[in-house]
Amino acid sequence: MTKRATDVIGLPVVSADTGKKLGKVVDLLLDENGTELVGLLVKHGVLQQEHVLPAAAVQSLGPDAVVSRTEELIGAKSWRVRQATQARQSPRGESS
Repeated sequence: MTKRATDVIGLPVVSADTGKKLGKVVDLLLDENGTELVGLLVKHGVLQQEHVLPAAAVQSLGPDAVVSRTEELIGAKSWRVRQATQARQSPRGESS
């Protein structure tokens, strides 16, 4: 089933392992071509810190919640560093 971004943004993210609420989806992260979902930007906690739930960790996108396979979220800063490192290591990211 196809989902719109507006159907996902605002949903709570819940861990399948523990049932713990991990936060709320605030944005979708797409690949550089804008064609593939690579993660969900999730805010949680009192300070509303941003973390990323990689698309591979999403168990399901339901009408009432996003279910994550685990409780593990990646800090937004760490995610950006990881993505930059992968881009440099990919053939398209290498300079000749």
